[in-house]
Amino acid sequence: MTSLAEIVNLKKNFVTRVVGDELIIVPLTGNVAQMNALFTLNETGKFIWENIHDAQTFDNLLNSLVSEFDIDSESAQRDLNAFLDKLGSTLKK
Repeated sequence: MTSLAEIVNLKKNFVTRVVGDELIIVPLTGNVAQMNALFTLNETGKFIWENIHDAQTFDNLLNSLVSEFDIDSESAQRDLNAFLDKLGSTLKK
């Protein structure tokens, strides 16, 4: 599983822009945006991305997700783990 700390470290290598309800994430290489490798996150992904920071714990993020989207804790935990793993593997490329 990809940890929040790993994603926090990777986030600084990306720039983001909000387009409608989606968040566009563009990787930087040598301060140049790599537009052919951009990622689009929906409202839930955007919420998670924006709430991952140094002081955030998995449990706090999970509780925020449950509260924000009115989802049960078990489903949210399963979905959050899957999202973090996918995000982590995608951002490491």
